[in-house]
Amino acid sequence: MKRKTIVYTILTVFLFSFTGDKNLIEFNYPKRKEAVFTMNTNKFKKFKEEWRGQDYYYLCENGDGGIICSVLFYKLNENEQKMLVEAPQQLLKFPESSPGYPLAYFSNNSNLQEFESNKQKWGDPSGDFMFSQSDIKEMQGFKVNQKNMNGYAMFGKDLFVNIHLSKIAYTPEDSTAMRQILDGLAKKK
Repeated sequence: MKRKTIVYTILTVFLFSFTGDKNLIEFNYPKRKEAVFTMNTNKFKKFKEEWRGQDYYYLCENGDGGIICSVLFYKLNENEQKMLVEAPQQLLKFPESSPGYPLAYFSNNSNLQEFESNKQKWGDPSGDFMFSQSDIKEMQGFKVNQKNMNGYAMFGKDLFVNIHLSKIAYTPEDSTAMRQILDGLAKKK
């Protein structure tokens, strides 16, 4: 009897080791096989996907706890490559595919910029991801108490990625959960 229990336990552990991580979500730019990253979370189940010209967009509006997640693969044209990557690279000395470039672009071109407060940026321009956060307490006279957190990455010379998490009426626990989601981002090697 003991022997069967031990064999059964070993077999169970062995089988579970091949099931994979059910919390790992993969995002890719369909036209580039190397443009893939993963997010390790159980907060999001199903994403809508769509092409927006040369850009590719993912959206999950019904994440657990009311957190919304979107991912934008933003394809740069030749002029944008020169203005947003090549010119700043001369001054900043960032690596060619630095997450600092999309962080600067999306932070400076936010359509909610006038409402944002408590802005923070962090991360290493030589790493795979950089991050930002902001709060929107009020918008056009309405109290919203919204937390926004973003992760930024870059693939090659011409593909920016903006991972956006948000929640209205957020709590400190929601803020921690969003930060943990960002901490779980990884480029697929």
